[in-house]
Amino acid sequence: MDVNLDRYAGLPDDAATWAGRRALLLDQLAWLLNEAEALGPLLADLPAWALEGAPLPGERSVKETLADLAALDRTVHRPRLERLAAEEAPTFETPGGPASEGANDQPLDVLLEDLRAARTALLNAFRAVPEADWHRSAMLDGTPVTLFDLALRIARNDADQLRDLAYRLHGSQLSERS
Repeated sequence: MDVNLDRYAGLPDDAATWAGRRALLLDQLAWLLNEAEALGPLLADLPAWALEGAPLPGERSVKETLADLAALDRTVHRPRLERLAAEEAPTFETPGGPASEGANDQPLDVLLEDLRAARTALLNAFRAVPEADWHRSAMLDGTPVTLFDLALRIARNDADQLRDLAYRLHGSQLSERS
């Protein structure tokens, strides 16, 4: 398959194209809700060690990863969105370490519900921003970004985190160990 990503660089700069991009990004952000729904039954059948153990020191468990995604939506992404909509050219820094303290002590269904609630609130906040404000500019770690850029970064982080979880769980060969 020949994939030419350069064709996306020259998209028209008109309202309809930007509205389409906005709709696609919102759909991509909503994808995490679908994943949380699908993960529930799959993860519920796993032993506690598979959900609460980190594969290596300094890495996060499955539960910690889910808690971190929810915490990012609540304490990083949503405040950035609100500041970008309210302020002229705010400046953001990438936060430090994970916010998953105590996640391994929480029931899986509580973590998944928290993730769904945090993402739903974030999506509602994104949807409430007028289309014209999606072009407002901010600085993130010294790089200019718009709301489009922030939404894409969130979607990419979601995909990276969930991909890493899938590889880890697949590599554990849990069906042979449980």
